[in-house]
Amino acid sequence: MQIKVVLHSIYREKLPPEAKGQATIELPAGSTVGEALAHLHIPSEALCAVNGQVERDRGRPLHEGDQIELFVRMGGG
Repeated sequence: MQIKVVLHSIYREKLPPEAKGQATIELPAGSTVGEALAHLHIPSEALCAVNGQVERDRGRPLHEGDQIELFVRMGGG
């Protein structure tokens, strides 16, 4: 299945510069958010949104045409 990924901040470096942080990747049917992160070599603690909704469950299955966005977690005080 194909899903669209949008990478923000330092995660953009996982793709060629001309991709500008966006790509479509091929994953086996039934792949999860966690498997997509592993495919992209992105740490599991990354903040993730699936189809515009924050997703904390790394076991959530993805579906053909889903879009995931990955952000670096920020902390402050």
